[in-house]
Amino acid sequence: MRSRKTNLLQGVVLLTGVLFIVMGLFFYISPFRVFKMLSPGAEARSAAVVQNPGETVSGTLDEGEELTQDNWLKQIINDDIISPLYYVFRALAVLLIVSGVAMIMPLFDPLRYRGLVYYNGLIFPFFFSISMFIFMRIQKSINTGIAADTGKEAIASMEAHPAMVVLASVFLVIAVLNAASLIITRDQARAGRE
Repeated sequence: MRSRKTNLLQGVVLLTGVLFIVMGLFFYISPFRVFKMLSPGAEARSAAVVQNPGETVSGTLDEGEELTQDNWLKQIINDDIISPLYYVFRALAVLLIVSGVAMIMPLFDPLRYRGLVYYNGLIFPFFFSISMFIFMRIQKSINTGIAADTGKEAIASMEAHPAMVVLASVFLVIAVLNAASLIITRDQARAGRE
């Protein structure tokens, strides 16, 4: 019979695995829809790419055209930088799914796979969230520098993208929950009890 502390650890591990799988699936299926859902008002801020007035190149948007998923996919195919980023992003979504599936193992033997909980449940989400917060800070610094160079205050007041804030917060909560459950079960793990 497992103790309540071990059950708590297993509950957090299960939650982590399910969140990883769900987020990975959503990002793999359609990153555009996920970011559109996480960034309300993104359409209003997205700028249309126009080569010459009245003349557009395949894969770019006309001046009044809204950025839809089809248009977005056309732009990905024709862009030498965004296309590889898109497919690398989808490959990383698959890795997130695999990490979520790997979190099944600690459910069966929490003592043997405790290291997996440290790496997949604590270290990975912690460094992900810290990296996102650093990237948001860098983005704000760059925007402030651009505003200072151009003399425009509107750019300097731009905050981080809402999708970055949401993802960083979710992964930070996952890391904190896993850290708390590992601390709670530390004495039991040292004694070799479940």
